[in-house]
Amino acid sequence: MNVLTRLADFFAAFGHYPAYILAYLFETLFMIVFVMVSLVAMIYIFRKYMARLQLRVGPNRVGKFGTLQLIADSLKLAGKESILPSGRDDLPFRIAPIIVFLGLITGFALLPYGQFYFIGSLTVTHSDVSLLLLFAALAIMPIGEILAGISSRNKYAVVGALRGVAKDVSFEIPMMISVLALVMMASAKTANPLNLSNLVEVQFIPYGIPQIIGLGVFFIAMVARASFSPFDMSESDSELVSGHSTEYTGMRFGMFYMGLFGSIFLSSLVVSLLYLGGYNGPYSGYAGFVFLLIKGLILVLISFTIWLSVPRIRIDKFVNMGWKYLLPASIINLIIAGVLTLGLGI
Repeated sequence: MNVLTRLADFFAAFGHYPAYILAYLFETLFMIVFVMVSLVAMIYIFRKYMARLQLRVGPNRVGKFGTLQLIADSLKLAGKESILPSGRDDLPFRIAPIIVFLGLITGFALLPYGQFYFIGSLTVTHSDVSLLLLFAALAIMPIGEILAGISSRNKYAVVGALRGVAKDVSFEIPMMISVLALVMMASAKTANPLNLSNLVEVQFIPYGIPQIIGLGVFFIAMVARASFSPFDMSESDSELVSGHSTEYTGMRFGMFYMGLFGSIFLSSLVVSLLYLGGYNGPYSGYAGFVFLLIKGLILVLISFTIWLSVPRIRIDKFVNMGWKYLLPASIINLIIAGVLTLGLGI
């Protein structure tokens, strides 16, 4: 039994259709609360982790161990004036951060989260093509970043948007070829490999083992999509102020900032589901959600370590990495997946 069914049973007194409508609304609300709490926790972990690596203490004044510092920062951000540049294209400028945040929330809604003790399955969306829908949702976020850069009428923001386009074109193709290799291998064991839940459940051996090349290509591509160092080409603060979000203030800037950390967390969960077995593990029928979170948090810490230790690379080398190295590696990985699937029956 999943959360949706339990909520529908709880609201059964209102009738069949109203009960399911209320169940969907509450399940979506719980998911949004989970995402927001996760983003706050991510920012806190990042600040404390960065401080430890730099021999500092980090947030330690507001609340025990500085745990309330982010709430104070959020209230300060919400109270800031949202300044609108005079030369902007008004509608694209206003909706750009909303598009980014909407794509992020949609991505989280499409993930299968596994079982969580007596509560049951925490998955929000059940679709036979959830894998396609997930990458469609991920493709929404760059649209918001491009709109933000162009509509600001700021030279730094425009350059940041153009770099974002170069980033997406360079890394999307290797990433999707890596996913195609996964679908090829899963098609030998399930009739519907485009369903994320099916893709996870057939991983008796995590796909990251036979497809170690694909795992590397996909992880690097997802790091590049999240746009943090060494791949923060579109936001590079030392040369572009903050790229496409240069002209944004207040909560509009906050949406872009939360989108960055949300992308890291979402990317870690996606890599866990596709290559590390997702919620599979001992007693996954009860604690699958816990296994998924543990794997995701380990990848988050790896991402933070990369962010804090690797310097930014030049834009030309950045683009060349996608075309000259990741693309051939993804094609080789696709060939290996075909051999393993058709030749050895793995």
